[in-house]
Amino acid sequence: MAGRKHTFILLSLSLLFVLLCLLTRPCVCGPARAPLLAGQPFLVLWGVPDKDCLGRPNPAAFGMEWEGRVAMFYEDTLGLYPYFTAQDRPVNGGLPQHTSLDIHLQRVEGDLTASLPQAGAPGLGVLRWQEWAPQWNRNRGIKTKYIMESRALLRGFFPDWSTEEVEKWSQVDFEAAAQSIMMETLREVKRLRPQRLWGIAPYPNCYNFDSTQIALANYTGRCPAAEMALNDELMWLWKRSGALYPALSLEKLPEGTKGAWLYATNQIREALRVAALAGTTFDLPVFPLIKIVYTSSNSFLSEIDLVNTIGESAAMGASGVIIWEKSLAVKTQKSCSEFSSYVRQVLGPYAVNVTTAARLCGVSLCQGRGRCVRKKPEDPTYLHLPSAHFMLLPNGAEGVRATGELPTAYIDLWKKDFRCQWFEALEGAAADQESGVVLENRRKITSPAIKTVVGISQSQSTVVPVIPMTVVRTKQPVDGGNSALITPTIFFSSLVLHYV
Repeated sequence: MAGRKHTFILLSLSLLFVLLCLLTRPCVCGPARAPLLAGQPFLVLWGVPDKDCLGRPNPAAFGMEWEGRVAMFYEDTLGLYPYFTAQDRPVNGGLPQHTSLDIHLQRVEGDLTASLPQAGAPGLGVLRWQEWAPQWNRNRGIKTKYIMESRALLRGFFPDWSTEEVEKWSQVDFEAAAQSIMMETLREVKRLRPQRLWGIAPYPNCYNFDSTQIALANYTGRCPAAEMALNDELMWLWKRSGALYPALSLEKLPEGTKGAWLYATNQIREALRVAALAGTTFDLPVFPLIKIVYTSSNSFLSEIDLVNTIGESAAMGASGVIIWEKSLAVKTQKSCSEFSSYVRQVLGPYAVNVTTAARLCGVSLCQGRGRCVRKKPEDPTYLHLPSAHFMLLPNGAEGVRATGELPTAYIDLWKKDFRCQWFEALEGAAADQESGVVLENRRKITSPAIKTVVGISQSQSTVVPVIPMTVVRTKQPVDGGNSALITPTIFFSSLVLHYV
């Protein structure tokens, strides 16, 4: 009897632990899927259609993955996705209920084969379908068009039905058709290009953005419980996804406000919570899509908002981010030049900062078998390089490499603020090891992909990332000889986060 009681207590404690994990995500409950690219626990991937911008910098020179690594499809580029235009014109029938699934999937195969003729290397596959939501109650605002048209469709077949009957069965019809389109499309693209991690954006979403509230002092950014419950009902979608692709789009807010951080961190936290629900042997990878232009202006994200999005994603435990725009307004030489300067001076250096720091932390704390994740999700602690210990050196005509060594004191800071989420199949062996046992040469790094030096100084209440704004070099020789590069001059701007 005592043995049975002991077993019951152990089972109860185990169940309680699992429930606490699910309710308080992002805690490190299960293992993570191994990184898309070996040895790189956090990636910055390039998803901007910028080929028309002549002279723009090569994203790979800043350690960003591009050249087919991200395959992005929209409502008009894959299959016969049904939707209404802004002018209320139906495309492919307008409603999911009008879709012939067989014809749609045939078109999917043709479109996918044309866009990705070869299997290629491992990468991401994103279906950016946002014209309607697969859940009836989430078709709000301009999306109520789909609710009204669904009601009208059913009323046309059954004019004698009551309002309640029309409402009930039009919802059933819409959601069944929407779910079928999403599920079967994911099944088909995974069959055709299985080496990619397929998913549908912008999901999950916790609808915590409110333009009238986000700049106010009492804005919390928390995901409403009702929206989290609706995300739980999308288990059919999570189980068929290879990765999750939430979207982060920011408004330009007054300096000193923390609304953007609260919005982004809660969106990421919800995506990580959902990633643990899919029932696989590992948490689904999360790759937030980050829109690099503010929604209400044509200006690019500031350095502080790169920290709020890219930096936040890395620190919370995402597998990477996708720098994204559906179309880029670079039709003039001036706008193209501004875009190029932004990548060289702001975005590129920060991407180097975070990806390198994430890699070093993973090696230092997790022996390369896991990624560093914040111990306290609400704390604004970040994975940044210490500028005092990393040098920037020229590397060829365009690139710059960073060389440095992590001091033991800085590794101790990471140990205090971060813990390891182990990668799948490495969890048991790695969990038995003591985190932080690092060989001396593991603290050293020299990477030809790194473009500049970035750093961070920390105190108990303030995080101060220092981001280089400009790298000055001598002019490239016109005869094609070796560039007369000297040690670059770097101008810094300090960004102070007072979020604690």
